[in-house]
Amino acid sequence: MSYIKAVYRDLNLCCKDFIKGVELLEQCSINDSVGYFKRACDSVANNSRFYSKYTSYYGFSLLLNGEDSAIEICRHAVKSAPLDGDIYMNLARAEIVLSNRIEALHVIDAGLKISADHDGLNALKRKLGVRTRKPLPLLARNNRLSAALGKKMRKR
Repeated sequence: MSYIKAVYRDLNLCCKDFIKGVELLEQCSINDSVGYFKRACDSVANNSRFYSKYTSYYGFSLLLNGEDSAIEICRHAVKSAPLDGDIYMNLARAEIVLSNRIEALHVIDAGLKISADHDGLNALKRKLGVRTRKPLPLLARNNRLSAALGKKMRKR
């Protein structure tokens, strides 16, 4: 799946290193963004309201840089700051990068529960798409009868 651009809520309240890291990340300068996110993390105390956001994006940039274990940094950030939609959006993007579509949808839904009007989470949900239930749960989606019935039901 291609890279999914973020939509941030409070970017202008963050430190300069974090903002520069985001700019570099959006320009696909992953290596450079890692350093800026690390400096942003180091610039605030662990109890700062921005610490989890900074660590989340630091973990995400590490993940994009090939360190798959960095997903744990993103997951920990969500646990540490469960009321920030940006962090949920970032974790969902990380799960997508790792091809964990179902987990990404769970994260998006959890994020939308706390921030229903978050543009980034809503855009991710639209981009991923959500299948409707199968018309006949016992049959596979590619079964001809199931497919024909599903098409007929959608036309209504």
